[in-house]
Amino acid sequence: MNVNKDMSTRPEILVNVTRGALIESRHYGHISVVDNKGVIIASVGDPFYRTYMRSAAKPLQTMAVVLSGAADRFQLSESELAVMSASHYGEPCHQEAVRSILVKIGCKLEDLLCASAYSINHDYAIKEALKGNNNSPLYNDCSGKHAGMLAVCKHKGWDTSNYLNEDHPLQKYIVEIIAMMCDVKPDEINIATDGCGAPVHGIPLYNMALAFARFANPDELGQQEAKACQRIYDAMVKNPIMISGVEGFCTQLIKHANGKLIGKVGAEAVYVVGIKKYRLGVAIKLEDGNLSRIAPAVVQTLKELKVLDDQELNNLSQFLVIENKNKHGNVVGEIFPGFALWT
Repeated sequence: MNVNKDMSTRPEILVNVTRGALIESRHYGHISVVDNKGVIIASVGDPFYRTYMRSAAKPLQTMAVVLSGAADRFQLSESELAVMSASHYGEPCHQEAVRSILVKIGCKLEDLLCASAYSINHDYAIKEALKGNNNSPLYNDCSGKHAGMLAVCKHKGWDTSNYLNEDHPLQKYIVEIIAMMCDVKPDEINIATDGCGAPVHGIPLYNMALAFARFANPDELGQQEAKACQRIYDAMVKNPIMISGVEGFCTQLIKHANGKLIGKVGAEAVYVVGIKKYRLGVAIKLEDGNLSRIAPAVVQTLKELKVLDDQELNNLSQFLVIENKNKHGNVVGEIFPGFALWT
């Protein structure tokens, strides 16, 4: 494939929202598609737009659990590695996996520094509240990541009371891994604080896409790094329910792609995809941060890259064109892609 459009630095329309006959909203943003050798295959807007990876970085952060030896020492299962890479709904399977990790590493629920929260799935949060279930760290979508961070600390003998501090050896170790995967220097990464309290990492979309092209196709990496990537990739593909939850976009995308890719969302409308077919990585950002509107841009990109077959696309059709419903549940419009990769 060749790039057949001029690269821009200006945001372009990625998603349109209609109500009746009118386009009511437009979501502008950027897309970068890169192969695992660093060649830009396609772009929309600015492929080098710099933003925070947020939770899209979780599979890379999970590499620390495998590379450190913690995954083997504590005999962590594939579903447990998957939940570490997730922004999950706090459903029973997610809570069970996080509890199991904590038991294996000798930690308690109170050791998780991600804070108590309600499920990020609104309907499930309401359902649990009506049952009298209070918010808990186990409902926090980042609890798996935090359990993984604790696993590394326990294995390395590092302090677990302040593992979120950006100067903690754990966080420096994670920065080194992210820098290596993204092909940037550690001091080129912007560090800030995520909603769960952990450090977040600001880099260009190009480097995010490169990292996930490498993650899905790690033969360009060192032997240990390649094994870690493949192990986590397989864990995510075999346990898609862990990555978000019932009906969640990440879960459905991985499930219906049948092993061809992994996808991971990040807060403020970041999305990354690592694709085995064509050896590609994709990074997408909606500038307005509307996370609920990013799925059409992701599916449209994969459609144009011809990564998915007709049946796989059909299974994801509800995410390509989303029904815009009012509070009565009536369809009043659509949410759909507003761009083309190839012009």
